[in-house]
Amino acid sequence: MHPEAPLIDRRPVRTIRLVSDVPDFVSLYSDSELTPRSAAKVWLIAELIYDDFHQGFGEEILSTLPPLARLHADERFESAFASRFAIVAKRVGEGLPWLESIATCTADEMVVHIILSMIDDIDGMADPGWIERIPAHEDDDQIDWLEDLLLHDTDVLMLYNPALDGIEDPDSPINQHLGCAHLHPNDWFKPFANCE
Repeated sequence: MHPEAPLIDRRPVRTIRLVSDVPDFVSLYSDSELTPRSAAKVWLIAELIYDDFHQGFGEEILSTLPPLARLHADERFESAFASRFAIVAKRVGEGLPWLESIATCTADEMVVHIILSMIDDIDGMADPGWIERIPAHEDDDQIDWLEDLLLHDTDVLMLYNPALDGIEDPDSPINQHLGCAHLHPNDWFKPFANCE
C-alpha cells in the first residue's frame, strides 16, 4: 500500500535552484544501482515539495499521511516534516554512499514513499526536459525496485492499515513482534539506531 500521490498544481513561482545548481546525476550515480535518471527525479520531486511547503501549500502533502500522523500534524510537525524533503534532496544531490542512507528516520521513509508515489506524474509538476537528457536505463522509475533500494523497510506504511491500529505503540504486542521502530508520529524524527 502506497500513499496516494498528492495533486501538485503548477505554481507560477518556484524557489527551486537554478539549472546551474542541478547536480551531475550521471557522475554521481554512474556506479550505483540507483539510476541517474531516477536519482534526478527523486531530487526534483523532493525540491518541488519542499518548495510547496515553503510557499504554504503543504496541506496537500499532509493530507496523504496516515490518519494517525494527520492528527499530530501541528505547525511544529509540518515544519519538521517539510524540512525532511530538503534533507532528502540534499542527500540525493550529493550522492548517496550507500542507498539506504537516504532515510535516517521514519519521517524520511514517509518522504521517500511520497516522492516515489509521484515519480510517474513528474511531467505535470515541472519541465523535466533536463531529466530526459540523462541517459535512460531499463530500471528507471521501477517504484517497487526503488523502494527496495532506498528503504530499510516499509513499516511506516502499516499506519495506513486500520486493522493494525495501535501498531505505533512500541509496547503493543504486534509492534514488539515485528520490531518496528518510531512509528508514532511523535517519534518520526528520532534517528534510527543504526544512524545515530
